[in-house]
Amino acid sequence: PPMHDHFNHGDSFYKKHPELRGTDRSGNATPRISYAYPEAREFVVSLLSEIAEFPIDGICLLYNRRPPLVEYEPPVVQGFIDEFGEDPRRLNPLDARWLSYRARVLTHFMREVSEAVAAEAKERGLARPIEVSAVVGGTTEANLITGIDLAARVVEGSIDTLIHYG
Repeated sequence: PPMHDHFNHGDSFYKKHPELRGTDRSGNATPRISYAYPEAREFVVSLLSEIAEFPIDGICLLYNRRPPLVEYEPPVVQGFIDEFGEDPRRLNPLDARWLSYRARVLTHFMREVSEAVAAEAKERGLARPIEVSAVVGGTTEANLITGIDLAARVVEGSIDTLIHYG
């Protein structure tokens, strides 16, 4: 949770890693950890893997909480520049290329989550996989704006259940 959130007491990943926070279009830090950084994704995947050690049927990720999880962080901006030769901070924020490119980060994260829980299920010798669900926005467009490419997730199979919110 952000620094002044009522749930945020004591030491936390957020407090320890200001370098992993989101970045808005103007370069200002935003009050959330960004999934653009491998260290952030690795931390969350480690938590989900630990949860998967318990006798659970599945894991559900709530993408309707504190979006977006990827904004204009330096590695995402630089990757876009390298691929398209344009700075996304100078484009319309709804530019389709930018939204699709940025959504690759969460698609990659979902792949990491899916692989981690599958490995845990295999290690535990489970007869069936641990399912991965996600609560997402109401439309394809709304999800892309928050960094989620639903089609990519469904096609690659990194999600078992999508739960429509809003």
